[in-house]
Amino acid sequence: MLKVGLTGNIGSGKSTVSEVFKILGVSVYNADTEAKKILDKKETINKITSFFGTEILNSNDIIDRKKLAAIVFTNNEKLTALNNIIHPALRIDFEEWMNKLTQHYCIMESAILFETDYYKMFDKIICVSSPQDIAISRVIKRENAEIADILKRLHNQMSEKEKTDRADFIIINDEKNLIIPQILKLHYDLSLIK
Repeated sequence: MLKVGLTGNIGSGKSTVSEVFKILGVSVYNADTEAKKILDKKETINKITSFFGTEILNSNDIIDRKKLAAIVFTNNEKLTALNNIIHPALRIDFEEWMNKLTQHYCIMESAILFETDYYKMFDKIICVSSPQDIAISRVIKRENAEIADILKRLHNQMSEKEKTDRADFIIINDEKNLIIPQILKLHYDLSLIK
């Protein structure tokens, strides 16, 4: 099975692109959603609290994601430590998910494919590209987030230019170019790859 990575910076429109692929019958694994499930597992909580301490737990002894994010998005060493806990479990989960599929290709959606070396797992990479001002505006609307917080998150991601330079395919999501025709062409091209 052809493994396709789908990436792009925060607010680029990865989730919208993923939804169109799903409508086309392609199985899409959302790394953020699955990482949150892994974060709630007891063994993961134990590993994280042994490194970060129990003050990152909420009253239900579950990881308080906002507290954890406040720590890791301002400290690269702690972000790396968290990634070293979550990402190996996520890779295993993705492989198990993928092994149940029978389609020609599947997609993993992740904002940080290149930053985590996930890109090495994939045969092809798609990057969703969007101007930064549009992306920030989308995140503000979606999450009611502050610009300073969004910029911190962007700072922890590879530049869009670097991602598009390394990707095999680029979908332009700039509110001028229609994305559906781009996705349909890409779906056709991917279905031809042996």
